[in-house]
Amino acid sequence: MKISIFIKTFLILLFSFTLVFLLSMYLSYKRFSPMYIEENILNVKSSIISSAPEIRNGTNLEDTSLEDLSSETSFVLFQNDAIIEEIGPHFLDDADVLDFVIAIYDSQSSIKDGNLTYFVLLEEDIYKINYIYEFDYGDYLIVSTRIQSLQNVDRVLNQLNITQSIFMVIAITILSILISINISSPIRKINAYAKDISNLKFSSKLTLKRRDEFRDLVSSLNEMTFNLKKTYADLNDANSKLNQDIDLEKQQEEKKKHLIMTINHEVKTPLAVMKGMIEGMIDSVGRYKDKDKYLGELLHQIETIEKITQDLTYSLKLEDKVKQGDFCNLAIIDEKLDALEELAKLHKKKIEKHIIYEDVMMSEELLFIMISNLVKNALLYTTDQMVYVNSEIVSHHLILTIKNRGEIPNEALDKIFDSFYRFDTSNNNSGSGLGLFIVKQICELHKFPYKIFNDNGYVIAKVQLKIKK
Repeated sequence: MKISIFIKTFLILLFSFTLVFLLSMYLSYKRFSPMYIEENILNVKSSIISSAPEIRNGTNLEDTSLEDLSSETSFVLFQNDAIIEEIGPHFLDDADVLDFVIAIYDSQSSIKDGNLTYFVLLEEDIYKINYIYEFDYGDYLIVSTRIQSLQNVDRVLNQLNITQSIFMVIAITILSILISINISSPIRKINAYAKDISNLKFSSKLTLKRRDEFRDLVSSLNEMTFNLKKTYADLNDANSKLNQDIDLEKQQEEKKKHLIMTINHEVKTPLAVMKGMIEGMIDSVGRYKDKDKYLGELLHQIETIEKITQDLTYSLKLEDKVKQGDFCNLAIIDEKLDALEELAKLHKKKIEKHIIYEDVMMSEELLFIMISNLVKNALLYTTDQMVYVNSEIVSHHLILTIKNRGEIPNEALDKIFDSFYRFDTSNNNSGSGLGLFIVKQICELHKFPYKIFNDNGYVIAKVQLKIKK
């Protein structure tokens, strides 16, 4: 059975305080009367011992400190078989002195302290205490005193103690309750707070208006909660990032599966054509008798497959080429597009460039591949002889623009960046179908916005690059 800390503390304190109180009452009751008698005996003994030298030297009893004792005390000085001096109530004659002395000396209850011997006798609520101080043999100072016992006083004290005990028990109970509340209340708050923390509820805050060890405990708990909350948030962020990485990995796997299926479809067609052409040339069937003519077509099909293989291999390795902190200058465009300008001349076309030389956050290799694929695509599909490459800075970003004459069908704009997609299959100059797909991959890996759209008879491709700070 569970017992609350308040009940436990209350019962322990109540029992402890009550036990201490009753024990003190018992000891005081048992010791009060004896202490009173003992104190009286001690006073008389001290007076007798201190006055004995004066009496031996002939000082009268009434001139010593014995005179200051109670009026119920009798003093007898016995020398040479006769009482020579007496003070106080008469209680001995000359003939009775020796019998009185012998009776005290022979009693087993007598107490001897040096020259002083005394005997205590209780008769009818009266303590009779007789003292004999022996100066020499037959030379005695006899003192007899009477003390009223404290039975009546004890009864009064008992009544007072009972009344006092009732009030004390009430006070002890109230005090125990207050102390128990003082101890259990912060513990209950700390317990509730700890339960919230165990349930990962970090919104509550523990506050206690204390100036004792509980304040240090609360400070430690709040600090622990802060560290736990921070660690939990970091762990959630790490888990979220891990989930994102897992989702990204799944997406990449799906893309790779899709890419492999698409490759299978794209490569199967030229392979089938090549197989048919080779079989026709071997058997000299139909138009394939002219081997010299169709060997050139066969070489073109092989180059197509080679181009697809090269672009595919590069596409699959793009993630490994992205490095944190890579940057380059756009001057690379002027340097690297010389080969494309030669290609443009072969097709009687021209590339016009207006480049702002700025450092952008990507490697030279990936920048060149991205620009090269965009420009090649523009050269393949432009309806006139010009392709324009421009750049401008907008809001701390560099906007790279490639423009050519022509128009992409609206239904093709949403698919233009898909792998192996060609919206104009009649164009003999069509590439592998992976160029814009690679551009898309590069932009997404760097988180660069990109788009291709139609604008008043032009096809415009735009990429927003991040400028190095």
